[in-house]
Amino acid sequence: MAETIRIIAPTDFSPAADRATRRAVSLAAELGAALHLVHVLPPREYLEQLFPPEDRSEVDAFRQRAERALQERAQTSSATLGVLPECQIYHGSAHQAILDAVAVTQASLVVLGAQGEHEGELRAEGVGETALKVAERCPVPTLFVRGGTFAHYSHVLGCVRGEPDPADRAVFEWANRISPANLIHIVSAYSVPYERRRIEWGASSATIDVYATRERDSRSKRVAQLMKQIDLHPARVRLHIERGDPLEIILKTAARHEADLLITGRRARRGALDAGPFGSVARQLAARAPIDVLIVPPPEAPVAM
Repeated sequence: MAETIRIIAPTDFSPAADRATRRAVSLAAELGAALHLVHVLPPREYLEQLFPPEDRSEVDAFRQRAERALQERAQTSSATLGVLPECQIYHGSAHQAILDAVAVTQASLVVLGAQGEHEGELRAEGVGETALKVAERCPVPTLFVRGGTFAHYSHVLGCVRGEPDPADRAVFEWANRISPANLIHIVSAYSVPYERRRIEWGASSATIDVYATRERDSRSKRVAQLMKQIDLHPARVRLHIERGDPLEIILKTAARHEADLLITGRRARRGALDAGPFGSVARQLAARAPIDVLIVPPPEAPVAM
C-alpha cells in the first residue's frame, strides 16, 4: 500500500505565502496528497498582554479572524483544484510551531514562501528567517516557493555530490516523485583534492587533469549505481558532472536548461565554511536561486530544536 503524502503549507497571509499555498495545492492535486494549512499566532500569554483583562475576548476574536482567513483559502483551493485542506492554528514561535505541526501531522513535505511577510524588505535574492530555520531543522523536505506560476514542474534539476551520501538518494527520489514523466537533470560539481597544494608542489596541468578525469569518472559510476538501486532508467536522466565552483555551476546549468525547480540535499555538517547546519551550498541556493528550491534532508534526519 502506497504511503500517504501529507503536505503542510504554513501561511502568514502575505502575497508570498499565498503563492506558496497555491503551489502546495497544486502539488497536493498532482501527488494525491493530504494538505494542511497552518497559521501561527503569537504565544497566548503574549496576546493576553496586549489586551486588558476586561478585553480578553479580543484574544479569541484574534484567533477567529485567523481561522476565517484559513478557511477562505481552503475553500478557494477546493473550488479550483478539488483539494480540501485541513486548517490548523498554532501558537508560539513561528518556526518551532511549524516543526510541531510536522510532527503532529506526520508530514512528508513543507511548502512555504521564501520570504513570507518580509518580502520587499529583504533583497530579492534573500530568504526569510523563519523559512531558513525550518529548512535547517525540519526532518522532511522543505520547498521554498519564489515563482508565481503553478504549472507542473517539468524541468527539474537535482544537485548531488556523487559520493556515498544518503542525501543524494533522497534528491533522486524526490525528483522522480515530483516530475515522474519528464527528463531529470542531475548536476554534480567537483574539484581536484588539494589542487592548489599540488600545483605549489610542482604538479603539471596535465597531472591535475588526470586527477580531474578520475574524479569525474568515479562520480559518474557512483551516480549510475545509485540510479540502478532506485530503478531509475538512464534515459530519464541527463547527467552534468563539471569541474568548478558548485554554486556557479548549479545556477548556470539551471539557467541553461530553464529549470523550474532545484532539488538539493541538506548535509548536517558544521565546518568553517558552513554557514549553517545544512551546508553552505544548500543555504546559498535557497537564498540566490531565482526559482523554487527543495531542500531535502538525509533519511531519518532528526528535528533540531
